[in-house]
Amino acid sequence: MIFYLFKTKQKNISKKRLIIYALSLFIIGDVFFITGNSGKMTHFVFAAFLFIGAKICYSIRFLNSKDFKISKLVPFLLFGFAYMTIITNLVYNNLGYYFFPFLIYLFVVLLLMQFAYLRKGEVNELSFWLVIFGVFFSMIADSINILKIFYDPLIAYNKITVMFFYCLSQYMIILGVLQENRPINNNKKLKVKR
Repeated sequence: MIFYLFKTKQKNISKKRLIIYALSLFIIGDVFFITGNSGKMTHFVFAAFLFIGAKICYSIRFLNSKDFKISKLVPFLLFGFAYMTIITNLVYNNLGYYFFPFLIYLFVVLLLMQFAYLRKGEVNELSFWLVIFGVFFSMIADSINILKIFYDPLIAYNKITVMFFYCLSQYMIILGVLQENRPINNNKKLKVKR
């Protein structure tokens, strides 16, 4: 958050606030998540809802007003369907009362990925790819965490890998937001007087 506040040149206050809200919710969620590792499932659930709020803030921040073709979303929808199916099949039998919070969490994860994906053509390529990879690494961290809790707690190096991908994702998303600007339109050629 300190890195973002010092480096940002964002003039749109509402967009700036959304990033600050998201990072604040992630920080508070991290505290509950860490204390929840001692066996307190209520801490984990509260942390999950804070992460949902943070991801919604990111999603709103990445939202743009440009119309898009449904065909542009086909690769994303196929990826999203495959991801949800695989994760749900692995953990379904152990979810119990957490089935609906799990679905809400997955829905928000995919919503964030969708809005990050729809930035293509709206921002420069560097910003687009940094955010996309950041969101993808966030999905990897979430998946490892879900598998650790609901599938097999003995996943090797799960704490290290979750923290690595989580920190990397936050860094890349913020770096992508800081690099954000409109793409240069190369189709417009300057007319040279002869």
